[in-house]
Amino acid sequence: MKRRIALGFVLAVVLLALLVSAVGSRDVAAELGRADYRVLGLGVLSGLLALTFRGLVWDRFVSLIDTTMARKRIGQIFLTAMFLKYVTPYGQLAAEPFVAYLVSSDGEMAYEDGLASIVSADLLNYIPYYTFGFLALGMIAVGGALGDGMVLQFAAFAGLFVVVATAVYVVVRQPAVIYRLVLGIATAVRRVLGRFSDRFDEQLSPAAVRTRLDGFYGSVETITADKRTLLIATVYAHLGMAFLMLPVYLGAVALGYRLALPVAAIVVALGKLGTIVPAPGGTGGVEAIVTAGLTTLGQLEPAAALTVALIYRLSTYWLTISVGGLSAVSLLFQNA
Repeated sequence: MKRRIALGFVLAVVLLALLVSAVGSRDVAAELGRADYRVLGLGVLSGLLALTFRGLVWDRFVSLIDTTMARKRIGQIFLTAMFLKYVTPYGQLAAEPFVAYLVSSDGEMAYEDGLASIVSADLLNYIPYYTFGFLALGMIAVGGALGDGMVLQFAAFAGLFVVVATAVYVVVRQPAVIYRLVLGIATAVRRVLGRFSDRFDEQLSPAAVRTRLDGFYGSVETITADKRTLLIATVYAHLGMAFLMLPVYLGAVALGYRLALPVAAIVVALGKLGTIVPAPGGTGGVEAIVTAGLTTLGQLEPAAALTVALIYRLSTYWLTISVGGLSAVSLLFQNA
């Protein structure tokens, strides 16, 4: 794992260096040199608020499933999860099961309950990428500033939305499909492991797996049935996304440029596509897409656009790694 993380960050540094070199390192340095650091401070504050509101979504869902867990503990788990997501390539796909394990390892809640609340919270925090993204896209299109320079990115954005919506529909509305899939995988893994050891026979038995799936869907039903919690969490998620997008706008202001808020919103939403790059947090890919969007839609020069992209990532991605890393270390010592 450590080697994988190290290689991921090496790739991230290389990609960023290539991007800065292609745009012009001197031009980027010149843009940074004239930045208003008071405005940049507001960008960092916005990043902290984004992290806070996203954490409150976790707090609402986890507290609904386990009323005894302290808010401080939930906050630590959330920040640790964000750290794990951001320091590992494709961490978005693997963090939830591991964090659910951390929650269950102390006997605070069942693994399946923790997984249900964590997945639900992460999904709700993900939805505003599309609500803000499609709203901004509509506003830009009405204004006639869409052009054709970002057609491929818009198509990919819409395609990703279809994939995510389909996956959510299957998980929530077609549980029989998930039961068959998970039971099939568990049976295959049990058969393979059984050749070497019978240690996991009981945990991977059809009855045990079905019980955990029942618990998972029971927790999901508890969350979806509480409309008040869903409404409050949805508001928190959208506030979190608003503050996540604001550093792009503030970054442009800090450099002396005017940038329409819909442009700031759409480039952050499209930036999610950059996570396909096999580097931690999609580093390199996210910056490239945000830069392209600011150049095409925001009419910024490439050096200015890349500088804004770097400011945005410093105020969000690297800030999250810093705060989340401190939380992860604290959690590690508590569990030692």
